[in-house]
Amino acid sequence: MNSVLAGILLAMHFIVLIVMPLSGMPSTAMAAGLASLALAGPTQWALIHEAIHGMLLPRRAANHVLGRALAGCFGAPFRALRFAHLRHHRYNRTPQGREETYDPEVRSRGAAFVQHYLRIGIGLYAGELALNFLCWLPPHLLRPHLRRLCPDFADGAPGMARIAERELLDRAALREMRVDAFLVLALYTTAFALYAGHWPLLLACLALRGFLASQFDHAPHHATPLDLRDHALNMRAPRWLSAWLLNFNLHRAHHLNPNLPWNALPQAATFEPGDIGFVHAVLRQWRGPIAVRKNDATAR
Repeated sequence: MNSVLAGILLAMHFIVLIVMPLSGMPSTAMAAGLASLALAGPTQWALIHEAIHGMLLPRRAANHVLGRALAGCFGAPFRALRFAHLRHHRYNRTPQGREETYDPEVRSRGAAFVQHYLRIGIGLYAGELALNFLCWLPPHLLRPHLRRLCPDFADGAPGMARIAERELLDRAALREMRVDAFLVLALYTTAFALYAGHWPLLLACLALRGFLASQFDHAPHHATPLDLRDHALNMRAPRWLSAWLLNFNLHRAHHLNPNLPWNALPQAATFEPGDIGFVHAVLRQWRGPIAVRKNDATAR
């Protein structure tokens, strides 16, 4: 199933980004193809997510190669996306993993609201696109920032600084990310050139993909308890929506069982009184960020 879905998505990218603009078809047909590609984004991310956890394909090498291909079409180097997601698991609901909160003694309410709405609007995907440029920076410039992002915990448990050194700053790791970034930039530069005067349609496709990715990313964690490290929502959704997301809506089941493939999550999922519907979880983010003072923000 994963192989079939991945093959369909990769074929869609080739057809929509390369074949369609060369075919001379009308702009309405190109717009429909690009919209389909953007709407397939959540499914594509779910497959990348499977590759991140080593569950896309049985063989490790094949899993990595297909994960790189899917991530490149999505717009970012696979290794960087993998580290960012594993960091999310490690720091979930700690002060480094509460994207919806702010300390009013450190940041103004207005600044917090602007940052929050930019992040859930398109900021997350924009940050992923920026990885294609950041990976070209020399390691000595990246290292301090990564260390700030991956600190040790208050209880003395080690953070992810050493893992970041190995997974992102190692010579072979940097070479892989830079190759992926070069291919991403080459693919989309070519696509924009081929679309020529219709380039706004391609830009709209990327904007819609970015909006969906940014909207869905933190919804399972927004306004959830700050003292439960593996907590997330299991969000109720109709079958068609769960299928589109590859059960990504059952997010607590994933956090508690990160080695379960997507099609095994329904059997592992249980619902608690605080669990809400997927659409509700996404929309309530638009209420804005949540003020949490430093003394109230210590997670176990």
